[in-house]
Order: sequence, then structure tokens, then C-alpha cells
Amino acid sequence: MGIAGVPRYGFEVMIRGILFDKDGTLLDLERTWIPPYRKAAEYIAGLAQKPALADRLMAVGGYDPDMRQWTTDSVLASGSNDDVVRTWERELGFGLTREKQEHIRSQFFLSSVQPVPITDNLHRLIHEIKSFGVILGVATMDDESSARAMLRTFDLHHAFEFVCGADSGYGVKPDPGMVQAFCERCSLRQGEVMVVGDSLKDLQMAKNARAGMAVGVLSGAQAHGQLESDADMILQSIEELPRLLGSWLLSNRVPV
Repeated sequence: MGIAGVPRYGFEVMIRGILFDKDGTLLDLERTWIPPYRKAAEYIAGLAQKPALADRLMAVGGYDPDMRQWTTDSVLASGSNDDVVRTWERELGFGLTREKQEHIRSQFFLSSVQPVPITDNLHRLIHEIKSFGVILGVATMDDESSARAMLRTFDLHHAFEFVCGADSGYGVKPDPGMVQAFCERCSLRQGEVMVVGDSLKDLQMAKNARAGMAVGVLSGAQAHGQLESDADMILQSIEELPRLLGSWLLSNRVPV
């Protein structure tokens, strides 16, 4: 079973799998990640004995705490944990020991044990989406263990048949490896996959993998104008997905 849709190119595609980004798509990016990022930045500032450095680390990572805005392609919003550490090491001017890096990563792991969902009804919403007969997956630039912990927190671990992170061995966004691994694991063709995410890297990954659809959501770090060049469709959030999938069914685009 699948859901047929019509992307901007005007041809019909059959969607059998949906691969979600995590932060900014399933989770509230700011409320989930700013607290652990801030704690980690303050830890580094303490090591350097420069209290003001914490604000600078947040800024070079791509977040303006005063404006509460993320920069385009922000490392904090769409980079891996390793990307964040390397960015901060460059600003610090010297490398951190493995022990100190692990302490920082432990702060990042707080995002998986204290996540804030994009909607209070995330559990119901995901099961409503799954009820359309699609296979669900998660592809994040966070670590895989954090993604799995988050899904267990919301009792959604059984709803997703595929979960991967930047450390899973499938490459990182915007490379196509995560989509390809989802397809291989779940017996899907790449053209049957809808990728849903809040960043250009998500949408570019979909394009590089020749996925059936690239759907941007405005619930994360980037605005409509930043996503539209690589999106087949843009939604306010994943809360609009059931209505979209339902409209395709009512349009008789599903083969019988």
C-alpha cells in the first residue's frame, strides 16, 4: 500500500515510506537543544576561564540568543555532534581531550532524555500518519542512540522501522546514504520515499538520493524562503501531513 502524490514537477509518484528528520521536525528545536548547547558552551568557557566565551560559541555555532534566531545552515541546528565540537574547538584555539569531548557529548545527550515534542499530540499524530500504510523512518544528524532514546520517551519506538544518526555509518546529510539505507532496510525504491525535514540539508539529501518527494517544514530553524529552492512542498509542520495524505486518497491517486 502507498500514498500517491504530485510534486511540483507535475508527475505522479507513489509514496510508500516517509523518512523524518528529528530536531525541528519531530522535536521543538529551540526548547530541546538550547539548554544542553548552553550548558556545553558554558563548560568550555569555564575551561578557558572566559565566561563571555559561552555567548561567542553559541554565535559561531549559528544561534543568536538575543534574537532567538538560527543562521542559514547553522551547525547547531543541522550539524552533527562532531561538527559542533570541531566548530567550537576552532573558536577555542586548541583541541579538547577525549574526556572533555565526552563530557560535552553527555550534555548533548540530555536532548534525548528531556526532549520537547513539536506537538503535544506527537504520539497520536505519528500513529495517524502511519495509519495511511506508509513505512516510517528517522534520519538525524544527532547520534543514533539519542534518536532511539527520544522515540522510547514518547513510546514511538515500535512505530519506526528505521532509525539512523550521523554515527550510524551511512554518511551525513546532505549525502544520500541515509535515504539509501532506509530503502535497503525497508525494501523501498528511492522514488517511493518522502523526506520531511526543516533544513536545506534534509531537502538536499532527498534530492541527492533521488527521493520521490522533499517536504520542508517551517517548525525548525529555517524560513520558507530558505527552503523553497529545494522543496517540492513546504508545510508549517508535520501536523499538516495527515490532511495532505488524506487529500491524496480522496483524489483517487491510490491504485486499486
